[in-house]
Amino acid sequence: MMTLIDNGYQKKGELAVDLTHLKTRYVVPHIYYELHGLALQHLSLNDGIPRQTLTTDLMIVVEEGEGLLICDGKINELQYGVPLVINAGHTVEIRMNEEALLSVWLIAFTLHDPERQMSPSLIETRETDTAGFRSIVKRIRAIENHRMAQDRKQRAGIHTQFQRLMSMVLKDTHEHEGEVSSEHTRANISEIITQLKGRYNEEITVDELADQARISKRRFTHWFRQLTGTNLSDYMTTLRMEHAKQLLLRGERMKDVAALVGYRDEYYFNRRFKQVEGISPGQFILNHRQSSSNICVMSCLGHLLALGIRPAAVAKNLANEHYLSKLSASFHKVNSVPLDPQEISYLQPEMILVGNQEEYDTLSPIAPTYIFSQNDHKPFVLLQKLGEVFGKGPEAEKVMKQYERKAQRLRSRLKGMIQSTDTFSVMEIRDDSIYVFGNYWCRGAYNLYDGLGLQAPERIQKELIDRQAYLMISEEQVASYVGDHLFLTVLDSERYQHMSSSIWWQEMPAVRQNQVYMTEYTEFAVTDPISMPYQLDAQMKLILERKMLHS
Repeated sequence: MMTLIDNGYQKKGELAVDLTHLKTRYVVPHIYYELHGLALQHLSLNDGIPRQTLTTDLMIVVEEGEGLLICDGKINELQYGVPLVINAGHTVEIRMNEEALLSVWLIAFTLHDPERQMSPSLIETRETDTAGFRSIVKRIRAIENHRMAQDRKQRAGIHTQFQRLMSMVLKDTHEHEGEVSSEHTRANISEIITQLKGRYNEEITVDELADQARISKRRFTHWFRQLTGTNLSDYMTTLRMEHAKQLLLRGERMKDVAALVGYRDEYYFNRRFKQVEGISPGQFILNHRQSSSNICVMSCLGHLLALGIRPAAVAKNLANEHYLSKLSASFHKVNSVPLDPQEISYLQPEMILVGNQEEYDTLSPIAPTYIFSQNDHKPFVLLQKLGEVFGKGPEAEKVMKQYERKAQRLRSRLKGMIQSTDTFSVMEIRDDSIYVFGNYWCRGAYNLYDGLGLQAPERIQKELIDRQAYLMISEEQVASYVGDHLFLTVLDSERYQHMSSSIWWQEMPAVRQNQVYMTEYTEFAVTDPISMPYQLDAQMKLILERKMLHS
């Protein structure tokens, strides 16, 4: 028998256990989640939840659709399979993305923890597989169905269910200021995409790859489209067709090509090739032989590709450009830095295209050589000139009309978001120089000024617009060329850090208003009809994301 011992006297057979000391000897922290309320909200395209400061902790669980959560001014994706927890005291706002419907559970609760310390605003869980996430949603629905119960035992059961729910959700979390979980998923799927490039001849399903990424099929499809711009089926078909074209140009038999790229049936391959490329494999070979004149290209590769002209040899630096590398995979590459005339002479080209007088002087003894300088012409003027030389005038007009239609759609999206008086500048910082760009080529300046119709600052307007491609300036001159918005490419981060910490930099309107947009050199190095539409999308994304943060 166990009794309370308070006088030091113990009877025979009794245990010497002092129950008054259990409280201090065996302390277990009293941690639990108190549920305040939950609701399933259905939001359509024009709906949202306005900005407000939380008085309790909040968990958000998406049941269908996608949206945006803005927490303390930072944008986070609302997506199926990833519950989000926001701590009390922080501001939240929910906006629709491009989805027509968002169904989301909002669960208000309080974490009671005597040792709770200051927490970050947002806790994001890892993406859950389909079965695991369905279990979470099922438990939420069970709590909702019984939360009005009057029976004391049932209410205790709801409390227990909620503790288990929170344990399920928070068992593997990442407290963060950014998007740790999303970046982890992005890295996983990027690795899978890299692997697919070597598996183009295999039969691969979304289910298989979603299991490999350990996320739901829906989330895999979302991320795959984000990273590739298309779905798995179309992506695999594109890989197959690119490899098929290389094999066809090498003279492989149609039957062998079909098998090598993953099609058992030669006739089905022929049909799919025509659906994707618009012509049969046989016509593709014939067109290549006709259009692949023995041309060596040291300039304007993107312009020629846009016209459907496939040169026999290209400068390595052009073939490695971000948006041209895949299209140039089958071309013979020649050195451009340093230029090797003997290497090009061995190819016996019928024509050589160069970008400047120095290249012309070096290569013109080898074959007829023509200068097409991007410094002297806007991109579509150059396209028209090349179209005239190669008899591709209609093709040039078609490319120009496609660009204008895209630019017109994007101009419409900017209406009301950009003031008519706002000015835009494009600059680049190097270790030995600083450049400001006009509307001829480089760093996406043509897109902003001629494509989107945005205004240049007065000094750029007078000195560069329709006059020259770029101008080298000093640090002291930078502020006089910067407008209300600045698109900036940085090749020397140390110099940029020094400049950006100076008072004159911080006082520039573009900096004060958080309207400096950083662009990658690799993506904006050149301006050509192939690259420009992609660059337009990247520039629009930067502008719209910043406007969303400011709104």
